[in-house]
Amino acid sequence: MAATEEANGLSDASLAEILLLSNNNAVSHTYLNHLTTLSLPTLLSEPAALQTQSHHLTSSLTSLTHTSYPTFLSLHQTTSSLSTSLASLESSLENLLTTSLPALEESAAGWRDRTEKVLLDRRKARVVLEQHDKIRDLLEIPMLIDTCVRNGYFAEALSLAAHARSLSVGTSTPPLILTSVLSEVQNSMTQMLLSLLATLHEPNRKLPALWKAVNFLRKMGMFDASLEEGEHPEEQIALAFLGGREGCLKASLEGNSRDILRLVGGSGLGEREKEDMAKFLKKYIDVWREGVYDIITQFSTIFLERPPSSTPKTPTTPSAPLLSLHPLLTTHTTHALTTHLLPLLSQTLPLLPISTLPSLLTQLTYCATAFSRVGMDFRGILGGLFNTAVASAVGGELKAAAVKWVTRVKNAVGDASPLSPTLSSNSNTQRKVKLTLPSQWIIVSSLVAAPPTPSVSNPPGAAHVPPQIMASYPPIAEYTNALLGILNGLRLLAPVEILSELVTVLDDVLDQSGEALLGYARRVCDETKEQDEKIVVAAGQVYFSVFIPFMRRALIEGVYGVPMASWEAADAHTPTSIRDWEGWLAAKNEREALAQ
Repeated sequence: MAATEEANGLSDASLAEILLLSNNNAVSHTYLNHLTTLSLPTLLSEPAALQTQSHHLTSSLTSLTHTSYPTFLSLHQTTSSLSTSLASLESSLENLLTTSLPALEESAAGWRDRTEKVLLDRRKARVVLEQHDKIRDLLEIPMLIDTCVRNGYFAEALSLAAHARSLSVGTSTPPLILTSVLSEVQNSMTQMLLSLLATLHEPNRKLPALWKAVNFLRKMGMFDASLEEGEHPEEQIALAFLGGREGCLKASLEGNSRDILRLVGGSGLGEREKEDMAKFLKKYIDVWREGVYDIITQFSTIFLERPPSSTPKTPTTPSAPLLSLHPLLTTHTTHALTTHLLPLLSQTLPLLPISTLPSLLTQLTYCATAFSRVGMDFRGILGGLFNTAVASAVGGELKAAAVKWVTRVKNAVGDASPLSPTLSSNSNTQRKVKLTLPSQWIIVSSLVAAPPTPSVSNPPGAAHVPPQIMASYPPIAEYTNALLGILNGLRLLAPVEILSELVTVLDDVLDQSGEALLGYARRVCDETKEQDEKIVVAAGQVYFSVFIPFMRRALIEGVYGVPMASWEAADAHTPTSIRDWEGWLAAKNEREALAQ
C-alpha cells in the first residue's frame, strides 16, 4: 500500500522535479537516459513494470527481513560499534596530534641528555669488561693476603700488601675500588699483627719462631704511627716481646704456685705437707730458672746481638735503640726476680724443715751462678732469705721439742696443759692432783737407789758427744737426742750471721724446759719421801749442770766451731733457769741445815 502511494506520488510529480531529482545522483541520470531509448509502448508500460518490480522488491525485502534479521541486528550492532570506534579513533587522533606528538617531539629533543649517563655507564662497563682480569687480580689481593696470614706465609703477605699500596702511589684521590681494597688489606695486616703478637704469647715457642715473628713485626712498621717524639719502634717491639714472654712465664709458674699457696694457706703443716711444699718449690724454681733464662737469651739474641733491620742507617741513630734496650732487659729480669721468685721464697722458706733448706740453697746457688753469665747474679739476696729461713726452721723445731718436754713434765706433775705457769710450793692455788714419782719415769730403774750426779772433776768431752751421765735419765736423753737431731740438720746449713739469734732461741727453750722441771722438783720435794727428793735433785743437777751447758756448747762450738771461752768472754749470759735452780737448791739446802 505504501509502495502504491509512493508510485502515485511519483506519478503526480512533475517531470521537472523528476529531472531535478535525476541530477542528484548518477543512478537517476542513468535511468533517465535509459527511458529515452525506449519506445512509446514500452515507455507506457514502464510504470506498471516499475510497480511490479517495486512490489517484488518490497516482498523480497520483507522476506529478507524475516529470514535474515540476526544479520541485520549484528549489522546494526557492528555499525554502532564502528561509530563508537570511529569516535574514539577521532578522539585518539586528536589527542595524538595535540598531546602525544608534541611530547614525543620534546622527548626526542631531550633524548641525548637523558641517554648520556647511560652511555657513560655503558662505556664504564665496557672498560671494566676490558680490564676484567686486572680488576679480578686486584680484588683477590685481600683474600690472598688473608690466606697467607692464616697459613703463616707472612713474607708473601707483606709483598702483596706492598704491591697493593704501590697501586695508589701517584694518585691524589685513589678510585673507590682501590680504597676499598686497601682498607681490606689493612684489616688483613692487622690480623697478621695480632697473629705475630700471639706468637710472642705462646709458651712453647722457641727462639727461631720468636726471631721470625720479631723480624716480621719490624718489617710491618705497624708501631711507627703510635710513636712519640724520641721513641723508636724497636723499643715498642721489645716491650711487646717481653710482655708476651712474661705472660708465658706466669702461665708456666701458675700450677706449682697454686699448689704451694694451697699448702701455705692450710690449717696446719705436717711433715708430709712440708715435704710436698719443698718438692713443689724445687719444681717452681726449675721452671722459673728455665723461663727467665730463655727470656734473657732470646731477648739478647733477637735485640742486642745484631742491629735491628728497621734502624735507619745514619751516623747517630744505629746505637740509640740498642742503648735503650739494655735497661728494658734489666728491668724485666729484676721484675721477674722480685715478683715471681723472692716473694714466694720469703713466704715458704721459713715454713720448711731444716733438712730441706740445704738442697734448696744449692739449687738456687746454681741458678744464680747460671744467671751471672747473663748479668743477673742474685746470690747476695739468698743469704738474707736463708738466714731468716734457717733461724725460723731451727727455732720452730727447738720450740716444738721443748713443748713435748714441757708436756711430759706437766703430765708427771699432774697438769697436762702445756706451758702452764710454774708450780710453786707457796702457791695457794696449787691443785691437788696425782703426782708421778721421779723413780717411775725420770731415771733408769736400776739406779733408783743411788741416782748418779755430775762430778765437777770430770772434764767436758767433745762438743758433739753427749755426756754419759744423761743416759741414766731417759727423758733427758731423749730430749738431748731431739735437740741434737735439730743441730745435726743445722750443720748442713749454718749461717754465721744467725748464731746469736739461735743461741738466744736455744736459751729461751732451755729456760722454758728448765722452769717446767723446776716446778716438778718443787712439788716432789714438798710431797714425797727423801729418796724421791734425791732422784729429782740429781735429775735437776744433770739437767742444769750438764744438759744445758752441753746443748749450748753443741750449738756454739760443735756446729759453728766458735770456742766457748771466746763466746762466754764476749757474752757472759747465763740462762735464767740455771740461776733459778741454783737459788732454789741453795734455799732447800739451807732449810735442811736449819732443820738439823
